[in-house]
Amino acid sequence: MRLAPRLAITFGLLAAVSTAAAGFAVRTRLAAKETERFQREVDGTCTRIVAEVHRQGEADQSLLGGACQGGELVDRVGIALDRGELGERRTGFSPIVQGERTAFDLDELLLAVEGGDIIGASPAALLGMSSRDVDRLLKSKVHGFTLRTGAAAAILSACTKRSDRGKIVGLIGARRVDSLLERLAKTLDVQVANASPSAPALASASAPSATTTANAGGELARATCRLQDNAGATLTFDVLKSTRELEDNLRDVDKAVGFAAAISALVALIAAFFLARSLSRPLAVLAREAGKVASGEARPLDVRGSGEVHELATAFDRMLRDLSVTRRRLATASRVAAWREVARRVAHEVKNPLAPIRAAVETLRRLRARDDPRFDDYFDEATRTVLDEVHRISTIVTEFTRFARLPQPKPEDVRVDDIVRHVVQIHAAAAGDVALTFAPGRHVPNVQADRDQIIQVLTNLVQNALDATRGIVGGAVTITTSSEGHDVAIGVIDNGSGIAPEIADRLFEPYATTKGASGTGLGLAIAQRIALEHNGELSYLGPSASGRGSVFRLLLPIEGPAPVSDAPPSI
Repeated sequence: MRLAPRLAITFGLLAAVSTAAAGFAVRTRLAAKETERFQREVDGTCTRIVAEVHRQGEADQSLLGGACQGGELVDRVGIALDRGELGERRTGFSPIVQGERTAFDLDELLLAVEGGDIIGASPAALLGMSSRDVDRLLKSKVHGFTLRTGAAAAILSACTKRSDRGKIVGLIGARRVDSLLERLAKTLDVQVANASPSAPALASASAPSATTTANAGGELARATCRLQDNAGATLTFDVLKSTRELEDNLRDVDKAVGFAAAISALVALIAAFFLARSLSRPLAVLAREAGKVASGEARPLDVRGSGEVHELATAFDRMLRDLSVTRRRLATASRVAAWREVARRVAHEVKNPLAPIRAAVETLRRLRARDDPRFDDYFDEATRTVLDEVHRISTIVTEFTRFARLPQPKPEDVRVDDIVRHVVQIHAAAAGDVALTFAPGRHVPNVQADRDQIIQVLTNLVQNALDATRGIVGGAVTITTSSEGHDVAIGVIDNGSGIAPEIADRLFEPYATTKGASGTGLGLAIAQRIALEHNGELSYLGPSASGRGSVFRLLLPIEGPAPVSDAPPSI
């Protein structure tokens, strides 16, 4: 086993064992604290429930008090009582009590007058209450709510108001304790059980007792709560909470300890790695830089030491220097060869027009020297030939300049279909008998592109297609658009004379042309370069589906070319 793996394993084991030992001690301490915190939380839940019941009772008392002081129902009963019409109107008040109970969100509501006479009650079972109990509740001097103990324990709230003749009219409302505790238990994610009345001497809402019991679903933490009203009545109940949360927290502690052990082992592995790296760094640097030699990114080594490693580093540096010199020479030779080829092709293209120019001028001189009467007749033809060939030379130079100094694309958001329609429109007149059509695709998205340069590419392709189909019966040129993933494809299809196989592979090279003397051979080269600078592609796909003509495809990415600062420089 090599040095680096041995160091990594040793440091990793030491770190993991030491972290596990320390983690066990920490886990024991955290478990005790977490258990104590959980029990305090259960006790706090008991206190919160008692406080919430008190708050609900006070809210009910305040709600009924407002109904007595400003409510229309109590006033109407007082007026009927004073006028002696209560017996006649009693049945009219009973349905109102049902609606008031619903509005107050109470479990029970009773409307009564002094003496315990019940005017209306909801539910109807309350009509069976004794007059003495009702009269006692109406005349009770206890402020706030009272507790009703027994099988149907409830929080009682009451309010009264005297009529103009001093007779007492009041509302008595009740909220069942069991439903209230059940709602609070769901909110606080606990269980409430064993609600029962207690003697007043045992009342204490601030000192819950805590125990832990077990059930079929696991451990339950228990706290006994005591709820007391202002009259001394007391209701006790138990709050139970599953210890699952505590167990989950302890598992989280275990995970944290394990994670710490893993991190420590990882740190040890990293430390061992760097230690081994420092011991074998000279060889590692040499191997890394040797891998960069092919790409030309290798740099001289800065290796300290002696012996064979130092000699190897020195030899490597010398090889890099020699290789750098060789690459510079090759690059210079390649550039010279490239420009020689360009110069040869430009000279060849310019030399062709010079031959007819020279012949025309020599003929003119010869006719002039002999005072030949044909001089005037030939002069017009010769000068026309000279001008045409000079124009051809100018065109060659202009196209070469455009190829050499093509500007960087300036992308903008453009609709491809609009560009194609524009190109078709400007070539419609020149198409003549050739059918120039556009077949747009469905849902073709916009692209980021230089509008003028894309028009230049399509103009070149369409002009070439029109030239290839001119004079052919039924000649047709079709432009199509379609969406292909993250690209938009534009196709130019014609049924013309087609492209010879021997030139198909050189279509996009400068000065490769199928038009003979009438073409410069730079149009497709410029179009190809525009496509590449848009991060796209211009390609010749071969004959059309009918086996005639040719198919060209321009692919443009939807996101467009790179920013100008990142784009490759012009030639």
